[in-house]
Amino acid sequence: NMTDILARIKKSVADKKKTPVAQSDLQKWGLRGIQLRAYQLDGVQWLTQCLSNQQGSILGDEMGLGKTCQTISLLVYISGALGKKGPFLVLSPLSVLENWRNELECFAPSLNVLCYKGDKERRAELQRETKTQDFQVLLTTYEMCLKDASFLKQWKWKVLVVDEAHRLKNQNSLLHVTLTQFSVGFRVLLTGTPIQNNIQELYSLLTFIQPNIFTADESDRFVKVYSQVQTAELQSILEPFLLRRIKSEVAVDLPKKTELVVYHGMSVLQKKYYKAVLMKDLEAFGNDQGNKNRLLNILMNLRKCVDHPYLFDGVEPEPFQIGEHLVEASGKLCLLDSLLTFLHKGSSEHILYTLLMFSGHTRYSYERLDGSVRGEERNLAVKNFGSKDIFVFLLSTKAGGVGLNLTAADTVIFVDSDFNPQNDLQAAARCHRIGQTRPVKVIRLLARDTVEEIMYSRAVSKLQLTNTVIEEGRFSLLDQAQSAAAGLQLSEILKFGIDKLLSSDESSIQEIKLEKIVGSSRDGQWVEDEEQNHMYYFEGKDYSKNPSSDDQKSFEQLLEEQLAEFQKAAGEGRALRHKVSLSVTLGVPSRKRKPLTEAELELRRQKRAEAAAKRAKLQEDLEKKKMAWWESCGYRSLCLQPVDSEEEEEEEEDNSSTCFSDSDRTDIQYVLGDVTHPHTAQGDAIIVHCVDDSGRWGSGGLFTALEVRSDEPRKQYELAGKMKDLGLGNVLLFPIDDKQSRLNGQDNLALIVAQERDKANNLSGIFLTALDDGLKKIYAAAKRKNASVHLPRIGHSTKGFNWYGTERLIRKHLASRGVPTFM
Repeated sequence: NMTDILARIKKSVADKKKTPVAQSDLQKWGLRGIQLRAYQLDGVQWLTQCLSNQQGSILGDEMGLGKTCQTISLLVYISGALGKKGPFLVLSPLSVLENWRNELECFAPSLNVLCYKGDKERRAELQRETKTQDFQVLLTTYEMCLKDASFLKQWKWKVLVVDEAHRLKNQNSLLHVTLTQFSVGFRVLLTGTPIQNNIQELYSLLTFIQPNIFTADESDRFVKVYSQVQTAELQSILEPFLLRRIKSEVAVDLPKKTELVVYHGMSVLQKKYYKAVLMKDLEAFGNDQGNKNRLLNILMNLRKCVDHPYLFDGVEPEPFQIGEHLVEASGKLCLLDSLLTFLHKGSSEHILYTLLMFSGHTRYSYERLDGSVRGEERNLAVKNFGSKDIFVFLLSTKAGGVGLNLTAADTVIFVDSDFNPQNDLQAAARCHRIGQTRPVKVIRLLARDTVEEIMYSRAVSKLQLTNTVIEEGRFSLLDQAQSAAAGLQLSEILKFGIDKLLSSDESSIQEIKLEKIVGSSRDGQWVEDEEQNHMYYFEGKDYSKNPSSDDQKSFEQLLEEQLAEFQKAAGEGRALRHKVSLSVTLGVPSRKRKPLTEAELELRRQKRAEAAAKRAKLQEDLEKKKMAWWESCGYRSLCLQPVDSEEEEEEEEDNSSTCFSDSDRTDIQYVLGDVTHPHTAQGDAIIVHCVDDSGRWGSGGLFTALEVRSDEPRKQYELAGKMKDLGLGNVLLFPIDDKQSRLNGQDNLALIVAQERDKANNLSGIFLTALDDGLKKIYAAAKRKNASVHLPRIGHSTKGFNWYGTERLIRKHLASRGVPTFM
C-alpha cells in the first residue's frame, strides 16, 4: 500500500477550514459583471481552503462549468481579502488567450493585466515595460512561456494558473520540467479531463502541484498499486487535491445535449482509392509490430480517402476550380452539403469540426479557425461568430477544440473524428456549456464499413470506461480501457468492412431523410424529444464493430487479384514500375477510339511535323531578333527557363511512390512574420511575389516592403519591362541581399508575371495558368539551390480570387514535392 503518502498528506495538509465565501464578499473585493452559481461559489471556497493548506490544487470540473470564472474569483479573493497584489501567472492555449483577457478585464477590472505575446521584438518591448509599469496578472501561452522562461523565472509568482492542464500529463515534458523551476506560491491546474489514458497522467499532475508528497521517484509504485484495485484509500489521497463536478449533477438547468451518428456511403472514386491504399503496401500486413509505422501510414491514408479523394495529389482534375464536383466526389461532403442545406432552413448557428479543413466550397457565410489562421484573426473570428450573419464556424479540433466559448451555436458537426475521444469531447463543450440557452445537437458523420467506423466505435468504448474511472474513482478499469482500444491487431482494423464496402464498385451514396434522423426545429431551436437520446443511427440494423471473417476473405481475394495483375503486368516494363498500385487497382477504363488506317496515320504525322517546323522557325526568328536587341542594349535576362517536359515527367515518376505519404511532412507551413525576412535560420530562401506585365513597380503593401529590403526588385522589374521580358508565366529570379543579409544563406526574390494590365490601366485577376507555369519554374530553382520558398497570402485581397485553386497549385508544385514551403 501507499500508507507513507497518506502519512505525508496528513502531516502536510491540515483539515480545511469551512469559511464560506459569498457573492457579496467577492463583489466587495472587486468581482464585477458576473453572478456565480452555488456550485461555483463552492468551488471558489474549496480553492481558498486549498490555498491556506497546500501548494496546489486541480480544478477538474467537467468542460463548460465555468472553471475560468472560478479561478478569476480566486485571484480577486487573494488580491482583495488577503491584500496580496500578485504577481499572478496565467498560462493558456493561444486560442483562448483573448478570452482570458476579456474575462479578467470584465470580471476583475481592479487587476492590472499584462498580455505577454507577440514576436521577439514586441516581447522585448514588453519586458522593458515591466521594469517601469506594475502588473498583477501576466497572461501568456505555453509557447511564449517556454521561449522566454529565463525572463519569467525572475518573478516570485504568488499563483500559477495552467489552463487546459492536461498539457502537463507527462512529467518529463519540457513544459512540466520548465514550470517546476519557477518560484510559485500556489499552483492551480484547470482541466476537464484529468485522466485521458492512464493513472500515470494523474500522478504527473499531482507531482506538479504537490511535489513534496507525490515525489517523482514513487510514480511507478503509485501506478502499480492503484491501477489494479479499487480502494477507498485512493479516494482519500485525491480528495484534498482534486475537485470535479459534472453537468448532470450541478447544472441541471443546462439545456439537453443530444448526440447522434449519421452514416454515409462512398463515391466510386473513393472506393477505388480505398482499395488502392489497401493494396499499395501489402508487405506491411505481414507483421503488426515490425511494420507499425507502415500500417499507421495506411490508416491515415484510408482516413484521407474517406474524407475526400482530392486530398491525394494528382486526383483532382485540373484546372482547380470550385464546383459541384468537389461535393460529388466524396460521400462525406455529399452528406454534409445536404445537412447544411437542411440546417440553414432553421436559421441558427453551427460549429463544424474537421481534422482536414474544407472551406473552398460553401455557399454559406462562415468563419474559419485552424493552424493557418493567425492570432489576431482568431480573436476576430470568434467575435464575428456572435453575429447573426455567420452561419457556420469551421474549426479543427486541435486549434479550436479547447477553451473557446461558442454558445452562439446550438449544433456541433464532427465531419471526421479525432483518434483521442477526449479531444472531441473538449470540442463539443465549446457549445454545450454554462450560458447556453438552447438544446444542443452533436452530429457525427461516419463512413459506413470503413476504418472510420471501427476506430470511432472503439474510441467510444474507451471513453465510457475512462468516464467511469474519473467519476467513480474506479482506476482498476483503466487497464480494461487500454485493452479495449488495443485488443485488435492494427492490420485487422484496416480490413474492417471491406467485404461490404468493396462488394460493388458502384457508389453507395444515398439520399437520407434528415428531419427524421436529426430531428425538427422550431423558432430557431431544436425541439427536445425525450425519446430521441441515442448515440448512434443504425437505420434499424445491427452493425458489428469487429472485422468479420468475410472481411478477411475479401482481403485475401483482393490480394490474389493484385498478385495476378502484377504477374500479368510483369513484362510491361517501366510504366508499371512506380505506378502499378494505382493503375492496376483502380482499373480506370481507357477511352475507346476508332482505329486509323496506316495512310491516315502517316498523313497526320506529316501535317503535325510541318506545323511544328513552321512554329519552330517563326519562334527561332523572333528569338534571334530579341537576343540581338538585348545584346545591343547590354541586357541579360533573369527569367528562369521553362521546365523540360521529360525532366518534369521523370520528377513526377520519382515522386509517384510517395503520393500517399504523410501530409504533415509535405504541406504548406503557415507562419507569422514579414515575408521579406524569410522564416528560416539557415540555407537559401526564395521569396515569391506576383506582378503584372506592365513593368511599372507598384506602391504600398509588399511592393513597399520589398523596396525597404532591397533596391533590386524595382530596378530589375522595370528593366525587364523595358526589354519586353515580362510575358505571362515568366519568373524573374535574383538575390536581394544588397541592403540586408543573413550569415547562413542567400535571400532571393522570384517575381511571377501572373497578371495583365491593359492600356487603360485596368488590372486583370491572377491567371492560374501563369501561376502554374511560374511555380513549376520556382520548384526547379528551389531544387537546384536546395532552398525554401516563402510566399505571402497570394491574392488575399483580390476580389473573386480563387484561393482554393492557388493553394492546391502551391501544394502540388512545391510542398508535396518536398520543398519547405512557408505562407
